[in-house]
Amino acid sequence: MRKSILKNYKVIALAFSALIFFASCAVNNPSSSEEQPLSSSGSEKTDNNSSEDNIIDDDDTSLDENNENDEDTSLEINSGNTDENNNETNAGSNDKNNTSDKTQTNEVPQKHTSAGSDSVNIINNRDPKLKAQWEIADSVVEAGQTFYNDYFSKSKIITKNGYMYNLSKNRQVDTYYLVEEGYLNNKFINSGCSVLLLFGSDVKNLNGVTLSGVDSGLTVFSAIKVPNADKYIISSSYGGGEISTADYNGILAKYNQNHGGISRLYPDSYEYNRIVSFINMHEGKYEQYFVRNIRLDGKYAIATLSPASDSGIIRQYILKQSNGIWEVVCSGLEKEPRLEVAVNKQLPDFNLSLLPQWSVYDFKDSINTYKNDVLILMSQRGLITGSGDIEYICGASNYYYIVLKNQIKYLARYNSTTWEYIQVASNYDAEDKLSGYGNNMPLFIIWDK
Repeated sequence: MRKSILKNYKVIALAFSALIFFASCAVNNPSSSEEQPLSSSGSEKTDNNSSEDNIIDDDDTSLDENNENDEDTSLEINSGNTDENNNETNAGSNDKNNTSDKTQTNEVPQKHTSAGSDSVNIINNRDPKLKAQWEIADSVVEAGQTFYNDYFSKSKIITKNGYMYNLSKNRQVDTYYLVEEGYLNNKFINSGCSVLLLFGSDVKNLNGVTLSGVDSGLTVFSAIKVPNADKYIISSSYGGGEISTADYNGILAKYNQNHGGISRLYPDSYEYNRIVSFINMHEGKYEQYFVRNIRLDGKYAIATLSPASDSGIIRQYILKQSNGIWEVVCSGLEKEPRLEVAVNKQLPDFNLSLLPQWSVYDFKDSINTYKNDVLILMSQRGLITGSGDIEYICGASNYYYIVLKNQIKYLARYNSTTWEYIQVASNYDAEDKLSGYGNNMPLFIIWDK
């Protein structure tokens, strides 16, 4: 009987709690009472438990039954709210994703990945009407960058008048070359897109260009004319943009290597002595030199010489002329195994035709190695009475040039068994004879006097 009464009380309590709950929802949110079932379930469960605790406090059996009923009721309420909660959560998530996509399209710069670089930010306001031109520029620069990475250490890849150039093959690296080598799709062969090799800092300073993390040295770019417009598209692994035709022509002019005719200076000329004086000032030693060769064009000069105190210490300098003043802008060339590439990286507008056809580096381990043997044999043959007769001697590999104080000159050559001595009329005569022995002869051993 007592258990029946308790059950009746429980039903009344549950009904009363439910009535209070719905009344509360109607007061708090009369227009959307069905939108908050999750919070109402928690409220209902709290009210039920509170009522039961007040009515039932001393009957274990009734308590167990009530607990079972509470769990069933709670499960039913929460289960009914699960779908609604998931729908609300998914709807919020979809709204968030839509907002994110919209932001990425309109505000976040697009990503561009090319060979030899990581993904980088590029200009985000590309004209949709130029999509075809951008595709060409991006494809060509990616092919050019990959080619550059593959061949820079294998071949002599340089910039020539701003364009990428394979000096080893004496050929410009263009779309035709990239297609032939398998780096570029054939559909781009007649695109009119150029492959450039420029300082990234020069391009970065142009109006309309956005570059990210560009190298400080020479960087691969592509450029294509925008149809019916006075501008170019320029692209690289680090970004790109649109530049005016004037800026495009201006940057290529900056890399122009044609500075006038190339000539060789003679020892008795005024400019010859001025250049030697400026090298003296650069070194700060004011010593005497054995000059081997000085060549120049309208902007640069290259000099090869050694201190008179040691003819075996060969040095090479590049000087730049500005307002009649010569300044050493590059030194230590004698240490470079790939002289053309090293100079081109430092002075991209330097005309590489100024460089000598021989390399000091190739002979660095044989310079003056046999000097004593040559002098001893000369003395034995009666060509000199002793080392006091010698004004100058220098040699490399199997060749030596000797100038006596009485101005008699000899070219010595090792003929596989012994040294032979050929008297020459002048340093120019010695150069001709030495050149006749083969390619890459050590002409730097001949004193320019």
